[in-house]
Amino acid sequence: MDRALQLDAEFDRFIEENPQVWAKFRMLCVKLKAQGHERWGAKGVWEVLRWQMAVDTNASVSSFKLNNNFVSRFARKLMEEEADEFAGFFELRRLKGK
Repeated sequence: MDRALQLDAEFDRFIEENPQVWAKFRMLCVKLKAQGHERWGAKGVWEVLRWQMAVDTNASVSSFKLNNNFVSRFARKLMEEEADEFAGFFELRRLKGK
């Protein structure tokens, strides 16, 4: 399996196993839009989410990880699924391996 397909499969599995991460990522973006931000960095949202998950959950430090390989896929998912609200919210580059 090529690396891009492998990452896609890992991302899909992560979303399925951790729907709360998707919900929190989306909510942070909704809050940014509500404050008037038309563009933002997905990595910035990801780092805020990482911090929130570290301090607001009971997960042990070693048991919960937010893989940086998923950042661009979260951004793409949001802009695809909610195109009316989030089209162009993140700047996208070509995915590695595609």
